[in-house]
Amino acid sequence: MKNKGERGAVTLFVTVICVFIVIMLVTFTMRIENKKQAQNKEIKQITESYQANEQEMEEIYSRIVNE
Repeated sequence: MKNKGERGAVTLFVTVICVFIVIMLVTFTMRIENKKQAQNKEIKQITESYQANEQEMEEIYSRIVNE
């Protein structure tokens, strides 16, 4: 009789540990995805700012050459 009770406790313990590990993996994956999205957003902003500066530089160059 003791053996069956212990099996149930061990099964419950293993199940709880597995659920905990799955939750930790999901949390870790979500953090990585959030970091990737933030990084992509920042790269996009930097690229846009450089493109704007490049266009302004072309306009200034054209004005100087035409004068």
